[in-house]
Amino acid sequence: MSETVLITGANKGIGFEIARQLGQKGWTILLGARNKERGLAAVNKLQAVGVTVELVMIDLNDLETIHVAADKIANVHPELKVLVNNAGIPGDMEAEPLETKTTDLQATLDVNVTGNFELIKSFTPILQKNHGRIVNMTIPATGNRFFHPFAYCVSKSALNQMTKMFGDSFKSQHIPVEIFGAVPGGVTTDLNHHMDNRFMRSVEDGAGSVVKLILDHHNHQGKIMVRFGGLKLVKKVIVGH
Repeated sequence: MSETVLITGANKGIGFEIARQLGQKGWTILLGARNKERGLAAVNKLQAVGVTVELVMIDLNDLETIHVAADKIANVHPELKVLVNNAGIPGDMEAEPLETKTTDLQATLDVNVTGNFELIKSFTPILQKNHGRIVNMTIPATGNRFFHPFAYCVSKSALNQMTKMFGDSFKSQHIPVEIFGAVPGGVTTDLNHHMDNRFMRSVEDGAGSVVKLILDHHNHQGKIMVRFGGLKLVKKVIVGH
């Protein structure tokens, strides 16, 4: 039996490429998408290259879709091994902190923090039966002069802290699920308006780093894995210290 992975926001960008690369390694792909038409188009593309894939409707703005998906997968795919929390929104990437609208910050937190929190809670009972993994796609908690969108950075900082605390809790409670963050570096996608400079990576390259991390046999519980030429473990967790 092949391994099974659920990837949210996998109808495009790095999520789609992670799905393609894992699928071509024999994994069964549960492709999470909030838009049925775009999700089915992505499924068709993957099937055309021989990937075993199913569409799962998940909208991080609608927590009930997460609960419905978890119930269905628990029954149809109880073998689920990995959850990749890839779906997210950027917020207003141009606004300085004082210019950021409260509604924009709240919307970004709702998806990138609350939505992922609900996914972790809903899928941990399935994953713990399979000693599974949860991979949160993220960025370093600290911005830099090239990339510092306020709402997005705030939301990912919260996600990083949440990852650490879930990891600590899983370890102390002996819950056999490993959770960690994956930072593939700057990847050119529509989320950043296809930003392209010498610091940016292709979608294929960025996804490849994440796939290698998913397939490794090292324990990264509660850590944020950051790429500097390759994925490596940050010696100090970059949030909360």
